[in-house]
Amino acid sequence: MPKRLVLMLCLLPSLLLGPLLSQPAFAAGTPADTITSFHEVLIDNMKNGATLKCSGRSEKIGAAVDAGFDLPFLAQRVLRRQWKDLSEEQRATFTATFRELVLITYANQFARFGGEKFDTLTTQELADGSRLVNARLTPGSGASVNFDYVLREGNGAWRIVNVVADGVSDLALRSSQYDKIYKAGGYDGLIAQIKLQIEANRKGC
Repeated sequence: MPKRLVLMLCLLPSLLLGPLLSQPAFAAGTPADTITSFHEVLIDNMKNGATLKCSGRSEKIGAAVDAGFDLPFLAQRVLRRQWKDLSEEQRATFTATFRELVLITYANQFARFGGEKFDTLTTQELADGSRLVNARLTPGSGASVNFDYVLREGNGAWRIVNVVADGVSDLALRSSQYDKIYKAGGYDGLIAQIKLQIEANRKGC
């Protein structure tokens, strides 16, 4: 499994999914439950990849992401200071476009099972009341990858707000990348770049 893929576990889906957020597929329970359930969907997608095909895998991971991640919080954090300069329409378009990228990437990359295994390990309470859940991905061959998921509680459910994979924060990395693209090409340039990535992943899905 490509190392860059494990950094895709911090996802920023659409703010347009209010109905989905009010009826999560698995978000109730402990922080560890949220992580375990999300991983189960990834494994199921790989084991049934050929049957589900690209569209089916995208649909399954979409429901899992909508339930397991704090989408509005992540969308705002990834754009940092640029967020305040965007209209509501631009914010919605950004998050919807990025969600499409995330889902097609997962559908493309998590398509075949090679003996991968996720283990949910320890849970710690952080100073701000959020939780840190440690997990491990053991591939069919090669070295394992350690994850630290940060979750906060909202509306009775624990949802992911950041993922640190082998010491690399996805939120910080993505914020830095998007900041550079935004400064070079503005909002339209950022959206265009994300759409190019979507098409590249769609061709291989």
